Amino acid sequence: MLCGQVVADETDNLRTQVSTIAEDYVRTQISAQADSQLSVQAMPIDERIQIPACDGGYQASASSNSLQQSNVTVRINCAMSDWYLYLMVKVAQTIPVVIASNALSPNVPLTSSDVQQVEMDKNTLRNSTFADITEVIGARTKRRIRAGQPITPELLCFVCKGDIVTIHADIGGIEIKTSGTAMQDGNIGEQIQVKNTRSERNVFATVQSPSDVRVNL
Repeated sequence: MLCGQVVADETDNLRTQVSTIAEDYVRTQISAQADSQLSVQAMPIDERIQIPACDGGYQASASSNSLQQSNVTVRINCAMSDWYLYLMVKVAQTIPVVIASNALSPNVPLTSSDVQQVEMDKNTLRNSTFADITEVIGARTKRRIRAGQPITPELLCFVCKGDIVTIHADIGGIEIKTSGTAMQDGNIGEQIQVKNTRSERNVFATVQSPSDVRVNL
């Protein structure tokens, strides 16, 4: 009875060892974003599979394609024998994402009560998202957004087509300001066409806020 227990304990130890090696290998191969959290978990090994002790140490490997997936297939082998095992390791890389706190109608200026920050699996996100609530406050919605939906740049405009904005320009160290009309939608940092009210000419300007754009002369 005691001998059987020792064998069972040794088998459990080897399973744990192999699983840990697979998880550690995946962690070293995946580059996580600075603001993300990486979760790595090896799937349970079938109890019917016998894992031999390996004096030379177990080795782990995986294809570059597999390492891009949320389920990574890791090959564990023993350098001292022909034994090997394929082990599935689940990977989840969560990042902060701004989502709608409630359903939002079109043309709604966003406030802090309209959005919230949550952690989401990066692999489930198809489009670019915002990480911080302050990045979207003041923008207006371009279409209906459902509760819990990630906020993406395509859904917003800080300056929207038809908005009256202040055009800023620096000429010889002197700040010049005039009014204009936005000819297209734009978010912070994006360049859009604006019609100068005084000259009635279109200029390209960079969006700085919901009411300001800047022309580089």
